[in-house]
Amino acid sequence: MKVKTSPECPKCGHRMKRFPPGRKDEYHVHCAECNYDFGRFDHFQAQFRHAIEELEEQLKHRDTADDDRG
Repeated sequence: MKVKTSPECPKCGHRMKRFPPGRKDEYHVHCAECNYDFGRFDHFQAQFRHAIEELEEQLKHRDTADDDRG
């Protein structure tokens, strides 16, 4: 499966990744353009989880600020 995601490949700048077809902890995520190895799927997934948690926290603060004004 190929998906456009951040971060960009540090080698070629491409955003398309080739994700592993199956078992957790056994496969690596690679750049679809130059085959750069982003590491194990579970590590790559954890990076996104951290980014999502940060974004959710920012949105909560923004919603709280909007509620205080309204």
